[in-house]
Amino acid sequence: MVTSRLSRADALAALRTERSAVLEFYRALDAGEWAAPSAAAGWNVRDVLVHMTGAVRAAITPAALRAMTTGQIERVNDRVVAENASGTPEQAFADFEIWSARGITGLTAATIPGVAGLPLRVGELGWFPLRLFPALYVFDWHTHLRHDIAPALEHPAPETDARRMSAILDWLLALLEQSHRAPLRWLDAPVALTLSGPGGGTWRIEPAPRNRLRVAPGDETGTAARIRAVALEFPLWSTTRRPWTDCEVSVDGDAALGARFLDSINLV
Repeated sequence: MVTSRLSRADALAALRTERSAVLEFYRALDAGEWAAPSAAAGWNVRDVLVHMTGAVRAAITPAALRAMTTGQIERVNDRVVAENASGTPEQAFADFEIWSARGITGLTAATIPGVAGLPLRVGELGWFPLRLFPALYVFDWHTHLRHDIAPALEHPAPETDARRMSAILDWLLALLEQSHRAPLRWLDAPVALTLSGPGGGTWRIEPAPRNRLRVAPGDETGTAARIRAVALEFPLWSTTRRPWTDCEVSVDGDAALGARFLDSINLV
């Protein structure tokens, strides 16, 4: 299983930094912007923050059971937003401010040595060690803010850094390994994915025994296809917010295998 390249301290620091970015961005919005459609289908800008609050709240309350046992995590996300449809922007902001702080406190406790390796199920997506959960929330907040909210409002995306991008890539590649065993069951040769820029590196994706998938840091030696892309764009196309063909992505080696691999990726 892919593990975090960041220390516990760095992963939690990345989460605190991203929390500040979300609060700063939303604090500056006017009433019309709060109600504007986001790039997340069916959600306005307020709804996206409600979702982010609900997701982190689930980490430290009995709501975790629903997220753990569901077979449709996106339906759970939609239900949380629908249950809070009548809330005001002020309530949504206050709720995120409170629950994101509590979530960081809870994740600080959940990632101490001796506990951090315990696996927790995230719906149909797979089982992940607790040490990766700060990275999950960095990904969630960072991606929604930069790809669903800022562009929909025609605002510049907040800046990021290598520590946050390292956390995001750690989560997405762990998610790829766990959630794409079936979509990539056809894969019979190793593929190399090299992401350049903040947080980047090279990972090998290859079939493993018992119909599993292995994703691990490595190099391009002996791989059938070599995919090279930009780290900052990976959350955009790997979640199918934008086609990979519209991004800075190139494939060397077996182009057909590389393209089929890229077409198979859809990280929730």
